[in-house]
Amino acid sequence: MKQRKKILSALLVATMTGTLLAGCGQGDDGKQSAVPSAADEETSSAAEETAQSTAEDEEESSAAAEDGSGEGATQRISDEVITLTVAGVDNVASPDWNNTIQFAEYEKRLGLKFDATVYNTEQWSSKLTLMLASDEMPDILAMDWAPMSRSDLIKYAEDGYFLDFSQYLDIMPTLKMYMEKYPEYAQAITADDGKIYGFAGLVDRPNCARYAFVYMPQKWLDNVKLDRPESLDDLYAVLKAFKEQDANGNGDPSDEIPMGMSDGGSAELPILWAYGINGLNSTYLLREDNGSVGLWDTSENYKAFLHYMNRLYEEGLMNQDAFVIEGSELEALNKEGKVGFSGGWTTRCADQYADNEPGWYIPVGFTSEYNSDKSVVLYSAVDPTFYFVANADTEYPEEIAKFVDYQFTTEGAISGGNGYEGLTFDMKEIKGVRTIDHTGYWEGQYESQEDYRTRIATNHSGFSILSTGKGTIYDLLTSVSDEDLFDEEVWALTNSSALREEAMRTEGLKVMDAFPNLYYTDEEANERATLYTDIKNYLKTAKAQFITGEMDIDASWDAHLEKLNQLGLERLLEIEQAAYDRLK
Repeated sequence: MKQRKKILSALLVATMTGTLLAGCGQGDDGKQSAVPSAADEETSSAAEETAQSTAEDEEESSAAAEDGSGEGATQRISDEVITLTVAGVDNVASPDWNNTIQFAEYEKRLGLKFDATVYNTEQWSSKLTLMLASDEMPDILAMDWAPMSRSDLIKYAEDGYFLDFSQYLDIMPTLKMYMEKYPEYAQAITADDGKIYGFAGLVDRPNCARYAFVYMPQKWLDNVKLDRPESLDDLYAVLKAFKEQDANGNGDPSDEIPMGMSDGGSAELPILWAYGINGLNSTYLLREDNGSVGLWDTSENYKAFLHYMNRLYEEGLMNQDAFVIEGSELEALNKEGKVGFSGGWTTRCADQYADNEPGWYIPVGFTSEYNSDKSVVLYSAVDPTFYFVANADTEYPEEIAKFVDYQFTTEGAISGGNGYEGLTFDMKEIKGVRTIDHTGYWEGQYESQEDYRTRIATNHSGFSILSTGKGTIYDLLTSVSDEDLFDEEVWALTNSSALREEAMRTEGLKVMDAFPNLYYTDEEANERATLYTDIKNYLKTAKAQFITGEMDIDASWDAHLEKLNQLGLERLLEIEQAAYDRLK
């Protein structure tokens, strides 16, 4: 039985405060009850019977997953077609998941008919509240565009809303294989009591897929007759040449922006790494030294980083509106060929491709007195928020469990974003590697390949928990030789990702571990929320003031540290340390 415990009131408050929707930051945790309910015991018993009756299927599926790929593990889940209701969230206007080729194939191949009602991101929080409060939750929630935090997931699971998948692991061999391959994923989806109430995203792709986009035009370097920078001193010299010479070659030596930065951009990342700072976002950078957790923003390394950035700002080597310009505005300047060194999620280099040589390259990293290695920090393979949960009272728990396992097979993972071979894409052999190619299916009928894919599959919906590299451009990139990396046929598909693979192959590259995702108890999460927000907001402001010179770095440093103490940094780090110790 579901435990209501004034749940309607609590849910309405949660909706008003936005706690149901998690952002892109670190996940958080809640306490769980280790005592199973009567419903749990009944479901567990049913799971045991199911596991015994499907032993042969399990053996076949396990064998298919032994090589670590999950290929060939596809089996019909239900002999007779069953209907599973779904509530989903999408950012596409009026998406119709029910008429996608993906859903039609699920019914035909798996025996699962999905009946989905899809809401936009603005509607989702209130709709979710009403579904839970009125006890009208569908069989499945698919929430990639509005994922649920770990603490919310466990809170509602404890009130009896969400199915515990841990009792069905015996019929989920491919999931188990990935949990063994990525222990951090197993830890992310497993509550403290050992139960699994939902699924976060997992990226099973090579390093180049998790490397931030940071660009520098090779033609600018050629025009100023300089080599690719190896150190921070080299980078300074390059940016100075970009400012003083006609680096973009348009006849005007004064219209170049040597380094383009926007709030939340990634251009500064290689510079941070050069100071040994293992961050992917320069606001609120946690660090770990010998098992102790600290804040990079209070370190001598970060102070030196600020001095370097302040020098670039004072000498006009970076845009003076760096802390107010929108990413889209900076990207427009990039497309006009006015920015030399910048970052962002873009394929701008596609327009610069000519004569089988890309016009851009991605700087791997720079050395400095603080770090003698060219270093890079990769995005985590695990998303700490949850995309997919199931109703604890569903009539079809085993079928849903098997469907989740299907999503971890190669075919299942590809289906969520690409559909099926021969229906929505072909496998094109390039340099001996079979790679997904949508070209013949969307050209002349849709505005873009991405527009086509949103119509044939439920992109980013929760129906693609695993992001696989198999059969994708990442299979191709990691298979071709250095010589073929920029072959015209390869480049046509891989584009800027080829630059990231080139960067990852650079000799001497060192991968620094990013600070791990941490999970918190209810008490910790509640106390942490205000501390974290206040400190993060202050650090963002202080960074801009230090770099622009509004605050003198040396003269104001002690006051900076004291301000952090006043905001409760010591207590915040105690909370982080406790969560980190549990993780380890």
